[in-house]
Amino acid sequence: MISDIIIEKLDTSHLAYMNGKLVVNFKALFMLKASYTYAYYIYYNDQIIERQWYQPIDKQQVTVNYQPIRSGAYKIRLFLKKDDMVIINKLTNMLNVDVTNQQTVTTTLEKEEIYYNDNPVKFLFQRARTPSDKLLISFSGLHSNEFCGGAPVYNHFRTLWPCDVNKLFILDEYKGQFCYYMGHDCRSDYERSVIALIMTKANELGISSRNIIASGSSKGGAASLYFAMKYHFGTAIVGAPQVFIAQYLKQLAVDGPYVHVRKALDKMLGEDKETGEKYYDELIMNLVDTNTTFPAFTFHVGQGDFHYKQHLQPLLQKLDKKGVAYELDLQDYSDHNQTGQYYAPFLFETVSKMIQK
Repeated sequence: MISDIIIEKLDTSHLAYMNGKLVVNFKALFMLKASYTYAYYIYYNDQIIERQWYQPIDKQQVTVNYQPIRSGAYKIRLFLKKDDMVIINKLTNMLNVDVTNQQTVTTTLEKEEIYYNDNPVKFLFQRARTPSDKLLISFSGLHSNEFCGGAPVYNHFRTLWPCDVNKLFILDEYKGQFCYYMGHDCRSDYERSVIALIMTKANELGISSRNIIASGSSKGGAASLYFAMKYHFGTAIVGAPQVFIAQYLKQLAVDGPYVHVRKALDKMLGEDKETGEKYYDELIMNLVDTNTTFPAFTFHVGQGDFHYKQHLQPLLQKLDKKGVAYELDLQDYSDHNQTGQYYAPFLFETVSKMIQK
């Protein structure tokens, strides 16, 4: 005779994303002398979007499938009833789902968030402690780990922490690699998501584009130049930028054992490498040629850094010819790897003065 004892436990596996569907399995042992039913809620960005009312359990393992159509954070709450009494109410783990690329996205920092547009963008946001009409964007440079296929990092988080201004730190990670905040195949697919995040935050804060400050050094400097000019931000605080992006990455890939740099560059360029190189090398200069208004530029670079001669000087000469004003902080160092050491205090001082004004 079957025992009347039952293990009244909802044994769930983690919520998973497989073949475009959210899947969770759970086991519930049941007996003939009791009626067991289950129900579930599906959450999208902490809002219930679907409810499945109680239905009988007629087997030991039940599988819940749901096909998400929008990228975002999903979780499922499962209920188990014995007769008419709820004996289990359990929430699964949360999954950040990128529907466009059919993959999940993980966060690594406690305060890290994900903005979902065409593509997910990871970011950290710090609201000003007192009311501020400015939004400071921090674009990241290339970290040494990324040369070997490592994860990207946020820049200047500690440096800017004391500055009482709204701050948005954006990670340059698209399909596992850096892309200068632009994307693959010269299509600007990641760029569209990045600018959507920036303008969404600016709109939430009631901040106009002219009160957006772009900042960053090296790769982040190139991004701050590009976004500030293209989207008409008010200020760009730029450290040792790569103006000719493809030229720089080609040189880096040839001169060092950086196979991951070559892979990232190839994805950025697309199939037509010659056209792709031309596109990225003319990207910033073309904005100088075609723009009629410009941000308030402040540049920083080491006098002996090859970025000064190869990248920044040609840009400054073009700005001079157009009569565009800028400030230049030229320091006495020659190793590009020292940029962060010098740019960080310069950035802090420059932002602090802007806030005081």
